[in-house]
Formats: sequence, structure tokens, C-alpha cells
Amino acid sequence: MIASDLDGTLLGPDHRLSARTVAALRAARAAGWTVIAATGRNPTSAMPLLGPHDVIDTLVGSNGSLVHDPVTDTTAHRFPIDAGHLAALFTSLDNGFTGLSYCWELADSSAWDHDFDDIARQHEDLLMHAPGPRPNGDDPVTKVMVRHSDLIGRQLADQLEPLLPAPLTLGCSGVSFVEITGVDVDKSRALAHVIEPLGFTADDVIAFGDNHNDRQMLSWAGRGIAVGNAVDAAKDVADEIIGDHGDDSVAAYIESLL
Repeated sequence: MIASDLDGTLLGPDHRLSARTVAALRAARAAGWTVIAATGRNPTSAMPLLGPHDVIDTLVGSNGSLVHDPVTDTTAHRFPIDAGHLAALFTSLDNGFTGLSYCWELADSSAWDHDFDDIARQHEDLLMHAPGPRPNGDDPVTKVMVRHSDLIGRQLADQLEPLLPAPLTLGCSGVSFVEITGVDVDKSRALAHVIEPLGFTADDVIAFGDNHNDRQMLSWAGRGIAVGNAVDAAKDVADEIIGDHGDDSVAAYIESLL
């Protein structure tokens, strides 16, 4: 089985699949490999990039918060944030930090604080949505994105981590904001959920990644591979480091497997 992150890993610098990558993934599937995309993107954002090429069997989205079937274009499983943890999260961060704003993913939509609007408008999958009131727990939230006016990425994550009201999963994926999912919810857990009913274990998985939100997946997989442009935290847990994503390095590795 092959599991790969998208941005910074499988996708090129233009955030698209190259012709070589499409060919490699199709050849892998034809040879009997199962291919899973494991990304921070939600299906609304990921499927337009993947669906037309018919290159994956399953999508693990929102940093492991959901499992999506690309054939039926429906989400089969969700791992939302506990409603009590969600309410405590907003209270704790609001009381412990200033200058924060939030965006949150619901089952069929997203919404955000007005101060998050400039960031949200930079993401095509959010253009159909708009600012709205904070979630009250009635509609399950799969992921919360947190931004700060000055701190970004890992700097912000390090400041927020001590304020989490439960052992929620806090990750960074190369964007300015940080992403929070439920307790023990990450890409590796969702991948295990997908492969175990098929009779596979982590040892059967080759995983590719580049960022902090890939660390659990790279550590869990039988072989974890970081691309050359990966952050040090991902490289530190990888079994192997290959070339940059801009050089079709994942495609080249898959070709070598075949």
C-alpha cells in the first residue's frame, strides 16, 4: 500500500499532479498496489485535484479526521472533535491568548471568524462558504484552524499546545495557521482504520510526507519516506529521504518499486 501527503509531497510546486506522477500512480494500481492520499485538505479541496485522474483508492482528509470514497464521492467515516473538548478549546485559547481567530470544518461546510476572512478567501474550497457564529456542538467539527496576527506555523503551535484542554492533535502543514483535530486523530489513525479491514498492517505501508502533520504517519508506516524539501521534524522520523517534490521524486520512487 502507498499512502502519500499531497501538498509539498505528491503535488508539484503548482499544487497539481504532474503527468509523470499520474502515470506512476496508475501503474502502481494496475500492479495491485492500493494508493491512499493522506492530506490536510478536505474532500472539497482535494477531489478536484485527484478525481479527474483516477489515481487513488481512498482519500484520508483533514489530517485524518475523515475517510472519503473517491468512487462515490462520499465521506464514509468521520472522526470529529468531542463537543465538550471543542467548547473547552475555544474558551481556553480565548482566555489564554490574544489575537487569535478561527476557522472550522463542519460535515458539509466551513465557517470562520471575521478576522480569519482574509486567509479563508485564499483557499478555493472555502469560497462557497462565509464567516459565521462559533459552532455549538450540534454539527460535528472535524478540524479547527487557528491563526494569529504575528505568529505562524510551528511558532504558533508551540505557544498553543500548553493551552489545549485535552490531548487534542495539533499540527502544522506549511500554511500560516495551525490545525487542531480530535484526541489521537491524525493521518496514521485514519490509515489504520482503512487498511485493517483489508487484512493489512502498518508494515505493509510505504508513506510519503513533508511536514509536521506527516510525522505520525511516517513513524507508523513500515517505511516512512520524507521528500527532500521536508521540514526537519519529518526528516527526523523518516526511514529514507528522497528528492524534492518539484522533481517528481515520489513518482520516481514508485517507478523503482514497480
